[in-house]
Amino acid sequence: MRPAHVYPSPVAALLLRVCLLVLPAEAYIHAVTDHNSSMDFSDLPAFFGVPLPREGLVGYLVEAKPNNACQPIEGPPIASNTTRFIALVCRYDCHFDIKVWHAQQAGFHAAVVHNKDSDKLLNMAWNDERLGEQIVIPSVFVGATASDFLRSMFSYEKGAHVVLIPEYIFPLGYYLIPFTGVVGIVIAVMCTILIVRCVQHRKRLRRNRLSKEQLKKIPVHKYKKGDEHDVCAICLDEYEEGDRLRILPCAHAYHCRCVDPWLTQTKKTCPVCKQRVVRTPEDSDSEGEGHQGGDGEEADERQSERTPLLGPSTAASTPSFGSMAEARGSPPGQEGSDEEPPGYPQPPDSPRGSVLV
Repeated sequence: MRPAHVYPSPVAALLLRVCLLVLPAEAYIHAVTDHNSSMDFSDLPAFFGVPLPREGLVGYLVEAKPNNACQPIEGPPIASNTTRFIALVCRYDCHFDIKVWHAQQAGFHAAVVHNKDSDKLLNMAWNDERLGEQIVIPSVFVGATASDFLRSMFSYEKGAHVVLIPEYIFPLGYYLIPFTGVVGIVIAVMCTILIVRCVQHRKRLRRNRLSKEQLKKIPVHKYKKGDEHDVCAICLDEYEEGDRLRILPCAHAYHCRCVDPWLTQTKKTCPVCKQRVVRTPEDSDSEGEGHQGGDGEEADERQSERTPLLGPSTAASTPSFGSMAEARGSPPGQEGSDEEPPGYPQPPDSPRGSVLV
């Protein structure tokens, strides 16, 4: 039992709505007198009959006659479809389903069964399953002290009314909905970021690779014996008659089957000297204005990186690495030897001639 409080009628109605919609509480009976004083009594709903409506059941409390309702009882004072009456029934002498059944047969809209000489609350169960299925009114169980207050202060004869408040069920869904909404927004943001990053990554890869149209613009040469290119630096195989060679702008040549996957799937640079095969406006923009003053140095650096490997060789140039023809045609003892033949005069401006002996 809870202490009594006095509220104005509008305030009591507002608090009742708040209790129904927001505050978690056990099932209870909200009793209000004609002077707007109210009391709340804890109860437990029965296992049979229909449950109480969510907004509660408002009615006038009338004590059953006979009070144990083990036999048919008298009906409500007024037979009306708009006014609801609730029977106050005493425990013992018969089963709970029989008591509530007699209250239903008498025309009551609900039943409040109270304990006797004890405030212990029970969940009322049926004894006859077929009878329990025929009961269509709600019923609750209260203690003996609560029944004394209800009978003496909040009965129909006193001008009071009671509200049977249903057992409050924690609205987990109302808290899960915003939580799932927040989680969904976070997942959506993460997926959007992931998609943007993937698109940027694919654009970056596409920018660093050659397209099929750009690859077709690079000239292809069919190898013939005596050509200046000898060995593919990727597969390290000597060129044979009829091999298709891809000649890059840096003058390096490779098998088409070897260099094409590199250019279209990895980078659009020469595998040896790392010079770009094709210059696009995006590449020019990415270099920035800071590289404009150092074009000459950058060109010299790229020229220094351009090795004579597989490049065209002239009579005045150093023999290219991997050139098998010149290696086979050089007489032993002269080509690749650091020592000069005996009696070979050294020029006066030679580094060796400058050494004092």
